[in-house]
Amino acid sequence: MPNSEIESRDALPDLLREAAKGPRRAERSEWFRIGDGHLEVLSDHDALFAELETVYGDCAVAPPAPGTPRIRCRARALHESPFLWLSFDGPRFSDPIEVAHSPYRFLRRQRYAELPASLPGWRRLVGAQDADRLLIASDGKTALVNLDEAPPEFAVDCIVGVAQSSLTDVLTLHGASVGVGGAGALLVGATGGGKSTLALTLAWRGHAFLGDDVAIVRAAGPEILPFPKSAGLREGPLMRLLGERVRASRHALAASRHGLTRILVRVSDLFPGSVHGPLPLRFAFFLDGFADQAAIAPYRPQLTDVKRLQSLVNDSTPGWGMTPGRDLMNYLSAVDLFSRLRCYLVQLGGPEESARLIEAAMEGSCS
Repeated sequence: MPNSEIESRDALPDLLREAAKGPRRAERSEWFRIGDGHLEVLSDHDALFAELETVYGDCAVAPPAPGTPRIRCRARALHESPFLWLSFDGPRFSDPIEVAHSPYRFLRRQRYAELPASLPGWRRLVGAQDADRLLIASDGKTALVNLDEAPPEFAVDCIVGVAQSSLTDVLTLHGASVGVGGAGALLVGATGGGKSTLALTLAWRGHAFLGDDVAIVRAAGPEILPFPKSAGLREGPLMRLLGERVRASRHALAASRHGLTRILVRVSDLFPGSVHGPLPLRFAFFLDGFADQAAIAPYRPQLTDVKRLQSLVNDSTPGWGMTPGRDLMNYLSAVDLFSRLRCYLVQLGGPEESARLIEAAMEGSCS
């Protein structure tokens, strides 16, 4: 199919006819645990499974018992086309186009705009400056993703994001999550602010690891649910410390949506036994930049702390950015959550020095 036809406004019916032909070979099935939900992916597309394995391999699980609620995604790469066809089934989930679009609205990165599609009930995201650059089209249960246009990990994050949107009574936050002495903690900070380094250093020191980038919190407990997406390591003190372990583990080079090159590695490979189940959430540590020497002080987030609390949201936290009303409700829920936790403001020094401060704060409070 010529590119000009693929990118045209009338391409959608042709793409759907191609998808309706069915898989070209036998599909295989893989299961993933997302928070306390289950995602089944059925596909004949090996490249998709390879990416899921690289990014979400630690979330892979055996098939659950019959009757367990789950989201099912069928995925198929269309022949002679850059498009991936996705079809979702389950009790409740967000429109894939909402999952794809929400981060760009919340962070005011208007790279894509929504326009009507050529078929009734369909919506599409296209380049804000070039309407022929189709990123994704969806009718709420089916989606077509242009892999030539999509940023890194977009397709797998869209699939996992739809599964995340099916979770009930949870708050999805941008943050790492760890456990010390049987208590859970959130590590909150901007992208590049040291969350991953601190979480992995704590795992290296023998503590529980629940997640590197996205934290799923059941607010009623509150309880932190595991979501051990592969950790992204960059050059620095921790990489020098863990270099041999990384080289001995399954790993891959990847570019983030922020243009940073990192090494993706499963935490279960780096630190066997560190990936942990749910823990009661008792602490939150807000990372407030770097200093020559690590420092920690009690902190109480306020409704007016918009700039600091906005770091709770990134492009992997579906549910934020869909509507101003929902953003406000999530923001108020986050402030209420932190009012029930022991919160600290942390200036980071060296990885081990910073980790020792977290350990001391948590172990001292727990004792």
